[in-house]
Amino acid sequence: MMRRALALLALLVLAGCSGKDEELRPYAVVRRADVWQAVIKDQDRGRLARLSEAWDQARADVAEAGAAAEMAALGPVMGDAITTNPALPTAGAHQCRTIQLGWRQGSPRVSPAVQASAWAPCRLSADGIVLRFETAPGPQQYLGTLYPDVDRLVFLGTLRLAGEMGRLRYGEDGERDQLGVLQAVGPGHWRIALPWPRWTARLVLIELRAA
Repeated sequence: MMRRALALLALLVLAGCSGKDEELRPYAVVRRADVWQAVIKDQDRGRLARLSEAWDQARADVAEAGAAAEMAALGPVMGDAITTNPALPTAGAHQCRTIQLGWRQGSPRVSPAVQASAWAPCRLSADGIVLRFETAPGPQQYLGTLYPDVDRLVFLGTLRLAGEMGRLRYGEDGERDQLGVLQAVGPGHWRIALPWPRWTARLVLIELRAA
C-alpha cells in the first residue's frame, strides 16, 4: 500500500512539472483521491465517510448540554464549508486553535460540551503535492499530512503527547491515528474536522487562519 502511494506521488510530481501552465497550478491534475486512498487504513475509511454523522452527533451533544450559544460564538468555523472554487491553504506560518465538540461515546459527560483552546502558531510545509501539518507542542500535538482531493484536503496524521521526543507516522499506532477533512470556511480561514478522534470528544475541529 505504501509503495503504491509513493508511486502515485511520483507521478503527481512529474505531472506538475510538465509545462509552464502546469507549474502555476497548486496541484497536478490526476485522480487526486488516489494518493490518500492508498495510505488510509481500512478501519479508518468508514470513520471518514461518516463525518457528517459525527457533526450531527456533536451538535446533538451541544444542544443537550444547553451550550448552543457557546458553539455559535465560535464564529464561521461552525458554518458551512465553501465548496465552490475554495482557496485552500499554502505552505507557511498560520495560527490554529483546537475545538472539541460533544463527548466521546461511552465516556462520562462531565466535561463541557464545547471547549476551545487558545490560538497558537502552527505550520504547513510543502512536500511535493502534499502539505505537512503540525500544531504547536502541547498536551496533544497534531502532526500529519494533508492530501489534495478536489475541493478539500484529507488529513492523515497522529498525536504526539507532551514530553515525547519521537514522532509517530500515521498507521504506526492505531490509538494515535487521526484523520479528517480540511475545508475553507472563509478567506484565509479553514478548518480540519476530525470525526470521533481517539480519547476525546465526538468531533474535533482544528481551526486555521493565515498568520
